[in-house]
Amino acid sequence: MKQYLLLFFIACMILSSVTSTLSAASITTPEIAWQPSTSAIYEQAKQQNKLVFLDLTAEWCQFCKKMDETTYRDAEVVAYINEHFLAVRVSDEGAGDLIEHYRRHARPGTVMLNADGIEILHKRGYLNPQLMLWMMMAVVQNPSPEAHK
Repeated sequence: MKQYLLLFFIACMILSSVTSTLSAASITTPEIAWQPSTSAIYEQAKQQNKLVFLDLTAEWCQFCKKMDETTYRDAEVVAYINEHFLAVRVSDEGAGDLIEHYRRHARPGTVMLNADGIEILHKRGYLNPQLMLWMMMAVVQNPSPEAHK
């Protein structure tokens, strides 16, 4: 009986440490630092010497949800966006200048702009993490709109 009690105690300790480890791992998952959708984003981009990253999304869009589950959870993509861009989520359900300007564009849509609000790159549809990373790197290396037409 003492052996079973000891085994039960050891099993509980192991499960407790595994649960703690999994809980700590989920806390450290990186996330994109989404900014509010305002025209002040460009001034903020100038001050921080960053580009602007727009995620055009909608509640009804299945591929938008797929990007949320894959591309925007990829650690490399998240780190690159947070380092080089101010990220703004532009949703059909919201209001504001950016939303009105991009309301008629396809969903999902990825738009990268300079700090003056000039569009550098605009891609429609689902982008897997690797393609997203390559596109962002190309834009950061050469932010000229003419280079990405």
